[in-house]
Amino acid sequence: MREDSLKKRYSIKLFASIISGIIGAILIAIVPKALGPIAYGQFVYLQDFFMKIIGFLDMGSSIAFFTKLSARATRKELITFYFIYAFLILLIISTFIGIVKYFDYTNYILPDIPIEYVFIGLFFGFFTWFTQIFIKISDAYALTVSVELIKIGHKIVSLFLLLYFIYFTAFNLEIYFYFHYIALFSFLFVLTLLFIKKDIFSDIFNFQFSIIRLTKEFIEYCQPLVLYSIAGVIVGLLDIWLLQKYAGSEQTGFYGLAYSLAAMCFIFTSSMTPIITREFSKSYEQKDIRNMRKLFFRYIPMLYSLAAYFGVFISMQSETVLAIFTDDKFQDAYLVLAIMAFYPVHQTYGQLSGSIFYATGQTKLYRNIGLISMLMGIILSFLFIYLFDMGAVGLAWKMILGQVIGVNIQLYYNAKFLRFNMMRFISHQIYSILFFVVLAYISTHIFSCVSNVLYFLISGILYTIFVIIWVCIFPQIFATNRNEIKNMFNKMINRIMF
Repeated sequence: MREDSLKKRYSIKLFASIISGIIGAILIAIVPKALGPIAYGQFVYLQDFFMKIIGFLDMGSSIAFFTKLSARATRKELITFYFIYAFLILLIISTFIGIVKYFDYTNYILPDIPIEYVFIGLFFGFFTWFTQIFIKISDAYALTVSVELIKIGHKIVSLFLLLYFIYFTAFNLEIYFYFHYIALFSFLFVLTLLFIKKDIFSDIFNFQFSIIRLTKEFIEYCQPLVLYSIAGVIVGLLDIWLLQKYAGSEQTGFYGLAYSLAAMCFIFTSSMTPIITREFSKSYEQKDIRNMRKLFFRYIPMLYSLAAYFGVFISMQSETVLAIFTDDKFQDAYLVLAIMAFYPVHQTYGQLSGSIFYATGQTKLYRNIGLISMLMGIILSFLFIYLFDMGAVGLAWKMILGQVIGVNIQLYYNAKFLRFNMMRFISHQIYSILFFVVLAYISTHIFSCVSNVLYFLISGILYTIFVIIWVCIFPQIFATNRNEIKNMFNKMINRIMF
């Protein structure tokens, strides 16, 4: 099977992510208002709760699956084995919730959540995660272009379906979950047809392989991550539970809305993560450390700055963004958004730098770094949410500080493995943020406007112009140089002219 180039795969994945981001922005503009802060907060809590439980049962196995399949795509038995494991996860979590419901402990772990939404939220969480497994398969087989085009079409159709539900039915939380079911199942069905056509699913019902051997192989890879997964689910659930218990569904809704808006800044880096992980895995399989270092130097500072470009501007415009996308019921979330807008910035390192550990099998080291970060996170959560009663703002500060600490510990060990001076990356993190803060501050305070939309657009255009001008002077902000910038502009002009 002939592979598309890394550049082409990233370009189409980025384009699909931009489309998804636009559609996501539309959803944020209509869904929270249609549901209200309390129902939206209940949705956020259920989504976060079950995704963390499933993430715990995953225990890094999905990354192991992706890494191993990327390194050797002929191992079809990996797909069969992992599908068996996936439905074992569904059985375990369904049994757990059934026991909790039987002994009437539901209100203790799911406070302020109507019982009829519990199992609906469970299956929504599972199939959301299972969809990501299909995406990992497509990335492992370099089918990124085909699948991302499917995602674009599917997102557009799903948007029209949701608009129908909102404006032509008695829209509530239950209907919103059913919408997600339709979207998830239809997407899985289309991808299944594609995988059958590409012979990826050929022989996956051939069980002539040793389940015991594959289980041992996955356990060897994931064993260091078991303690990490246990700690992760405890800390993650503690965060959202503390917020729901002591601040209520409204504050959970504020946090969920801020997180969703901030996540749009992660469009560029999230598009690159599975692709760069695959390239790291292939390079490590070939013992090509030099290429791994080259990829690290090229893409991580660049994508960090791209995330910072968006995140800083959203932070500066948090009140305007909420005025555009929501109504008065969500305006108190502006400070949460101003802080959370910085989360995707360092998430670049968390995703891309973290992929080095998975690609090279350094899961024990990855676990130890994660445990240190989580311990600090527990302390921060207790201080900000419980002791200082800061609600969603407290959780936002915890997320930012915990991310910065953990990411730079990862960077230290990656610098040792790839043999480079990490201070180059530390200084880039600092001066690039200051660069965007100064330009965003100037562009948002240079004029005032009655219309929020007009003010946001004009400020954004000015900000972008300032960034382009100053990046030409300081190209190191995006890990590039003047010659590359000049060549890029020449190519753009040639395409426009001819």
